[in-house]
Amino acid sequence: MATSKTERRPISARALYFVAPRRVELRELELEFNSDTQTLVHSRLAGVSHGSELLYFRNQMPQRLEGETIAALAGDAGYPVCYGYMNVGETEHGRRVFAFQPHQDVFIAEQHQLLELPDSVSDEDAVLLPSVETALSVVQDAAPVIGDVVAVFGQGVVGLLVAELLRRSGVSAVFAIDPIASRRARAEELGCIALAPTDRRLPTRIAELTESRGVDIAINTSAQESALQQAIEITTTHGTVVEASWYGTQPVSLRLGEAFHRRRITLKSSQVSRVDPVLAGRWSKHRRLEQAIALCIELTPGKYITHRYPLERAQQAFELLDTEPNRVLQVVFDTKH
Repeated sequence: MATSKTERRPISARALYFVAPRRVELRELELEFNSDTQTLVHSRLAGVSHGSELLYFRNQMPQRLEGETIAALAGDAGYPVCYGYMNVGETEHGRRVFAFQPHQDVFIAEQHQLLELPDSVSDEDAVLLPSVETALSVVQDAAPVIGDVVAVFGQGVVGLLVAELLRRSGVSAVFAIDPIASRRARAEELGCIALAPTDRRLPTRIAELTESRGVDIAINTSAQESALQQAIEITTTHGTVVEASWYGTQPVSLRLGEAFHRRRITLKSSQVSRVDPVLAGRWSKHRRLEQAIALCIELTPGKYITHRYPLERAQQAFELLDTEPNRVLQVVFDTKH
């Protein structure tokens, strides 16, 4: 008689845990099948979500993740926690898949939770699928029209991908604003006008391109309240500011009695777990993910990977992200045995 998956012996795995403020460790796990609809996956590459994972590393994550739609991440966010959601692996049947799974070298997932990857998408591009979907979601929420002038604050991977998509959308100009020179250089390669947030030319350049109106849309991906304030200040009357950052438990203080009030500016939250209700009649999460996979082929987001570490050196990786962000753009973990 054939042995069902639920009768299999436990499977050993290594998983990365956030265990205390600014401390991670690799732990051994035993995994078990709970149903015959589950599949064993051997991870090949795992990507670090710099924003949300640094919140865990710095102990700035809310205790519960409200409205979380990824099953592996739902629940209590307190230490210790195995977190992460960018994982490319190979199933026991030889299929290459993407999964919203934490950083571990082996995992068990329901078959419907796995996205089969086309051969045309490399592991390096596929592991950044959530970043591409997030960027697509941000642009859909911003809803630019042809000829708009848009500013993007923060040129990490999501900010750069947002800038790339905006450049394809028919807007007349994209201002890419970031304090790190190497990131501004990346944005310039995309055809953006790159400026530092402290650059005195910033308001002048915007005025020159907009007949002194200001930008039509400002997008903040930097998780810096100073950037959000500056985004409000450079946005035109009846313009839109899209806040795509996640601040965790960090408080944010804004001056809303000046430009925001008088110009009737719309301040909008963008979060990738759901589709904008305005689009919900035509777009679903599934459709957006399918579009994001196609964009992975076109945008090749793997080009933004700057650092690769084995899971054993995860502590070093997070310390680098925490203390020297100017040196790193995207970290991934090599998880393949």
